[in-house]
Amino acid sequence: MSCWLMPFEELLAGLAEECGELTQAALKLRRTFNQVNPTPVDQDAAIDKLYEEIADVLLYIDELKLCKEEIARIKAYKKERWLKRLESAKK
Repeated sequence: MSCWLMPFEELLAGLAEECGELTQAALKLRRTFNQVNPTPVDQDAAIDKLYEEIADVLLYIDELKLCKEEIARIKAYKKERWLKRLESAKK
């Protein structure tokens, strides 16, 4: 019996689709802040959409049952690298 709700390949496809939707939601929210390219969507609605898409992405990530410890290790490394780049940019 599979431990996934659907085949692994379909979970990957769903994750990719939801990541695309998350990308669009983030960009739409950005437009509400800078108004360079105005949108009829108000900021509250754009934030709600961002939360919804984050939840969708996290659902797929959880269902993929990947190694959370490995992800946490990589995330910590990347955060440290990001902070170093920000510090360097300040100088």
